[in-house]
Formats: sequence, C-alpha cells, structure tokens
Amino acid sequence: MKDLLTIVIPCKNEENYIVPLLEDLSQQYGISGVRIIIADANSTDATVPLINTYKDKLNIEVIEGGPVSVGRNNGAALATTPYILFLDADVRLFNKLTIFDAVHMIDFHQLDLVTANIKNYGMDWRASFFFGAFNIINQIMTKKTPFAIGAFFLTRRDRFEELGGFPEKTVTSEDYFLSRMYSPKKFKIVSHYFGQDSRRFKKMGYFGMAAYLIKNFINRNNKEYWDRLDSSKYWN
Repeated sequence: MKDLLTIVIPCKNEENYIVPLLEDLSQQYGISGVRIIIADANSTDATVPLINTYKDKLNIEVIEGGPVSVGRNNGAALATTPYILFLDADVRLFNKLTIFDAVHMIDFHQLDLVTANIKNYGMDWRASFFFGAFNIINQIMTKKTPFAIGAFFLTRRDRFEELGGFPEKTVTSEDYFLSRMYSPKKFKIVSHYFGQDSRRFKKMGYFGMAAYLIKNFINRNNKEYWDRLDSSKYWN
C-alpha cells in the first residue's frame, strides 16, 4: 500500500500511548513501506525517543507539529499518495486488516472519506456505553451528515486539499466540521473498530463530556460560540 497511502499522526507528550499504536501499526497487513509522518508538537517527555525506536520496523519520520489541526495539516502537506489516514496517538488497532480493508473500501468504491467504529479498550463500562451509543448514532446520521472521527480519518488526498484541510482556527470538533463538507454519497464506515481509552472522560467527567458535545452540536453553526470556546479541558 505504500503507493496508495500516507499515515499522519499528530502528538504531544504521548509517551504512555505512542508505543502501543506503533506496535499495532507494525502488525497491520500490507503496511510495509507505508510512509508514517508523526507531527510532534515539541514533546517534553520520552515521546520522540520512543518513536525513534520503531524506525527499524516502520517507515517513520518526525516533523514539527503544533495544535492538532496544524499537526495534521503539516503532515498532509508532505503526502504524495492518493489517500491519507489520520490517526491519533492514543489509538489502538484490534484487527490486522483494519487499515487494509479501509483503503480497499475507499479505493474500490471511489469514496472520498472512510472511518471506522470506535471501541473502548479500557475497563470502564461507561466509556464503552458512550462509544457504542456514538457508533449507533453515527450510522444513522451517515446518510445526511458524514462524520469521520479525527482519530481514524481516511480521506482522498485531492478532496482533502480541495476542502482546505482541517480548520486550524477551530479549537475542537475540527473533525466534525471537515467531515460534514464531504458528500454523504462518498462516505462509508468500514466494519472494523479502532480503540481509545477513557482518559478524556476521566478529565472532564461523563456528564461534563456529554454536555460539552451536546452544546457543540447545538452551536455547530454559531461562529461566535466557537470563537470564544475554551477547549483546554478537552485537549490538555
């Protein structure tokens, strides 16, 4: 797949998460030679040294990152392949065919955007319930409003560039704002799961996270709301 796909991963201080992701990537079918661009936002922990230990297993390069959207866009600017897969540093991949099948889907069906279902890889049942509910809602909304979570966002590169990439002035929900610019007819959800844990739920609280996401959705077309939104509780 090295001629079809580039993988872009933004990160900052992810020493507790980046190794499991890189190990999962090293086990993915067909991943040999695929360019993996990691946009690091000046990590001050062991993130970059840990990434460097995988350079003998994966075709990795580390570039300058920044805020999440900036890091993603910086990495995408270097891509020359037809497709780009954006992953978050805390993602886990459970099936060795996850990326291969997603690329096959976007290529075979001539799509512009593909994502996967999300699954909690921790022991917190509340996070599992939250992610499961999201998957159901996302399947229902697919025909009207495409939503590819930034943690697993596979896009056709030329369409991504036409749309201007991830909105860098949007401090959160940047994946939603970009996703909804794609045509529903050119979007599908591959039948695999990627994993994330409950760290943001633990930081914001479950009711706090639910309220945060609901308010964001209600105000999705309210520019003033997004201009003054404080996302520090979500990202930091």
